[in-house]
Amino acid sequence: MVAINLSLGLLMMFTVVLFFTALFTFIAKVPFVPTSQRVVDQMLEAADLSGNEVVYDLGAGDGRFLISAKRRFPGVTAIGFEMVPLVWFLGKMRVLFSGQKVQYRFGNALKHEIRDANCVFLYLITSLMPIFAAKFDRELRPGTVVVSNSFPFPGRNPIKKFQVKGIVGKTSVYVYRWEPKKV
Repeated sequence: MVAINLSLGLLMMFTVVLFFTALFTFIAKVPFVPTSQRVVDQMLEAADLSGNEVVYDLGAGDGRFLISAKRRFPGVTAIGFEMVPLVWFLGKMRVLFSGQKVQYRFGNALKHEIRDANCVFLYLITSLMPIFAAKFDRELRPGTVVVSNSFPFPGRNPIKKFQVKGIVGKTSVYVYRWEPKKV
């Protein structure tokens, strides 16, 4: 009887988590699409980190950027935000098992200040790029490095653009030194 109740409880909990994950994915309009390790490595290289920066991953998914940045540059402060519960949970487990000291937070990156960023990584969708550009204009210091997987910022010229062989086909990477636009 106890085993049945435990099984039903776990099934109920899984169903609730799955429901909220689907709901948050629908609200955020951003599906979870993992970045291949090859692309992660190339984006880290393109950021030209020295090892003592504050690095953000906005829409941190499974945490692989944060973990890779911390492994490669132990002195960085790696901070990420993920707002889809199941993806966040999977990422949190990945971070815990990695043994890396990164800050992997549940929440909407748009609602958190990133003024201390030296570098920002993101893999979002086209419709969110102008929204994040406005956030960056308000919060980022001039010259902050922004590295985007697959999606460019409209009306901005990257300092570097290249392609990396990804999971399926080639992935475009855009590197910016952020300069706020005058309103």
